[in-house]
Amino acid sequence: MIGITEPKRKYFSHEFSLEYCPECKGTLTEKACTILLAVRSARDKAEFLTNLSGSRFCERCPVVVFDSSKVEYAAIAGLKEETNFKYTVLGIVDLDAVPEEKRNLELGTDENPLPLIDFLPPLPSVTGHYSLNDPCPCGSGKKYKRCCGVERSLSRRRRR
Repeated sequence: MIGITEPKRKYFSHEFSLEYCPECKGTLTEKACTILLAVRSARDKAEFLTNLSGSRFCERCPVVVFDSSKVEYAAIAGLKEETNFKYTVLGIVDLDAVPEEKRNLELGTDENPLPLIDFLPPLPSVTGHYSLNDPCPCGSGKKYKRCCGVERSLSRRRRR
């Protein structure tokens, strides 16, 4: 089961695959989520919540890869069909964190604050190439060769 309650590092499909995690090369699993999207054009700017299908989460490390085309579609809908814009996903909204007695209230008010899961800072460089003695990019605190690099080092041994 993939939880969205912990901070994740965000990536977009226009830079990385929707199949494999850009950090640990693990398989990504599709899961819909609600995001806070900020969009700016020459004429308008907006921040709004939107349900986003097509998001892919890594089961091994704190990574989410957003389907760029679906985020752009949501941005266009939010800006009333304008096509020249920039966007950023500000966070994932944990709707399960809203108490039952407040679910009928507007989100983002003093009485019902927005349960926003912020993103982890980006890694300096995600090239997919790590030395086996580097710290693992998944954040486990282990060396890469003892964590996510185990599969890679095992496959090298088999080839010899």
